[in-house]
Amino acid sequence: MVDRLGIHTTIHKLRHYSATELIRAGVDIRTVAGRLGHSDGGTTLTYYAAWVREADQRASHILMRHLPMPTPTPVPTTNPTPPPNPYQTIADNLRTAIHNDTLQHGNTLPTIKDLATQYHVAPSTAHRAIAVLATEGLVTVSRGRRATINHPPPPDGPPHDHGPDHRPGVD
Repeated sequence: MVDRLGIHTTIHKLRHYSATELIRAGVDIRTVAGRLGHSDGGTTLTYYAAWVREADQRASHILMRHLPMPTPTPVPTTNPTPPPNPYQTIADNLRTAIHNDTLQHGNTLPTIKDLATQYHVAPSTAHRAIAVLATEGLVTVSRGRRATINHPPPPDGPPHDHGPDHRPGVD
């Protein structure tokens, strides 16, 4: 037959071709095994597993097309402010505690290690938050010591300079 068709192959290669095309077309392994003369699908799977994986991929894609998909979350039309960096969150929380006297003048801040643990951040992130407060003059830092809380500036800015002749209690 192959001579008559002008195909240069062997019966063995035609057998493989037949099995490959049947599996690729989605014919079940039991049927393919039967056509090949295998007693069960195990031998067929051993020699044609690559094509079974290809069929499995197709089956997966078919199932995905039929699965209900969740409704997508609407995309906001405005660009919301991105969440602050962790060090900014820590600095904001400490700043608030200093201004409302939860953390009082002269006391020390929690250790960097304690802040890092509390906020689930690296110690360098907690250190950066304290550096921000030091830049703002809210704390004093000294190498090897915990940061000390300074008097917070009044919420409206620096105190009014009344001049050298000012007497307390008289404005």
